[in-house]
Amino acid sequence: MIAAPHHRMTENKVGDSLEQAASPDQQERPADIITLVLTADNHLGYTAFGQHPRKREEQQQGLRRAFQQATDFAIGQGVDLFVQAGDLFDSTSPGERDISFVSTCLAQLSQAGVRVFAIGGTRDTPAETRLMLGEAPVGAQFIVPQASFAQSGVMHYFAPNRAEVEPVMLNIRDVQVSICGLGVLPRQERDPLAFMKEQRETERAAVSLLLLHAPIEGLTTDTTLLDNRTQISRSSIENQSLYRYILAGYHHNYQHLHIGHCEVIVAGATQRIDFSNPEQEPGFVFLGLAADGIRWCKHIAVDSPKLQRLLIETGELWTEERYTTGSTTTDVIIERLQPLCSHEAMVQLQLAGTLTRNQYHQLDLNQIRRYGEEHCFALAIDDSGLEILPEQEAISAETGERFSPREELMALADEWIDAARDEQEKKVLRATKEDLLAAMDEVKRR
Repeated sequence: MIAAPHHRMTENKVGDSLEQAASPDQQERPADIITLVLTADNHLGYTAFGQHPRKREEQQQGLRRAFQQATDFAIGQGVDLFVQAGDLFDSTSPGERDISFVSTCLAQLSQAGVRVFAIGGTRDTPAETRLMLGEAPVGAQFIVPQASFAQSGVMHYFAPNRAEVEPVMLNIRDVQVSICGLGVLPRQERDPLAFMKEQRETERAAVSLLLLHAPIEGLTTDTTLLDNRTQISRSSIENQSLYRYILAGYHHNYQHLHIGHCEVIVAGATQRIDFSNPEQEPGFVFLGLAADGIRWCKHIAVDSPKLQRLLIETGELWTEERYTTGSTTTDVIIERLQPLCSHEAMVQLQLAGTLTRNQYHQLDLNQIRRYGEEHCFALAIDDSGLEILPEQEAISAETGERFSPREELMALADEWIDAARDEQEKKVLRATKEDLLAAMDEVKRR
């Protein structure tokens, strides 16, 4: 949720030496190694629902700062290629500030001699529009910014859902490199990789790269996250023979997989925007590729908020100690939150357990949210684990009195009898009550 101030740098954070990044110095690299920076899921312009304007601005600054770290690293290391694998923006109509920022970054890369390639993502590609590079079909109201960047010559953009995917052939220090991009539209139904046509040009390349932005089978455990989007099957990756390397976006965790003869590198997101990926370490990937395989593949972490989680059970809130000290349940929660809160921390508070309706109303969640807004980088409250007790159980919980099943049945039956509209109905209910009590007594005697 919002971009953090500078944090303590880990050994692979941007700014570390190339030796620490586990790759040879720029002057010492063999000429046949192709170097590149891979980034994806930058989500520039992301805004959380109901977010305070100040927090929104801090967050968007952090998203831009993370992308800038990737471009600065690429320029500093003198890489050959800069690859953006989808969801550069968080929407199909990003703000002018983000567009201008990216334009400046791309100009810096171009001036440094770094060639840029990009594909569309599921967030920044219009679902209803089949976009062609540099032009929109009849009825389209706008072109995505990436196409405009391509027109200005600072990026090669692989537009999504083309009839045929055309590779770009490069000669980098006498090494033939083929690059192809396979973007998919939201709600596209079939696996595009399984139906991709063969390209003879790619067969001649020593290094063949496929840029991809789509869910990959086995990497998303929660199927609801797919949102009816195309999934790339592992079998289609195994069966394709053209591409030695697949550089992918969509999944927010960095991963390096071997599927068949193919190396699949998932860039991961460059910043945390929610709590859905607790194991996520935001960053980008630095790659060294040769005709005979990967020389290095290093995930470079960027500055990002620390992720903290706090689970509080309802049994911890309503205790004798709380009553003796005069603290409210809200006071107890804030006291537990204090050690975790800082302007560099994203904190998720999870409340779980059973409580009465009266106890639930004692929780001042708005006060807790205000505390988080003042003391945290971001605070999210998850109360999905709370269960409100039924009325009879609630009475027992609040008074400390325990009801046996027989007593509960008697209390419920008496309630129905009192509510009956005429004497005949009351008579029937009394008889039913006696029969049920007798049956319960019989079961107990067995």
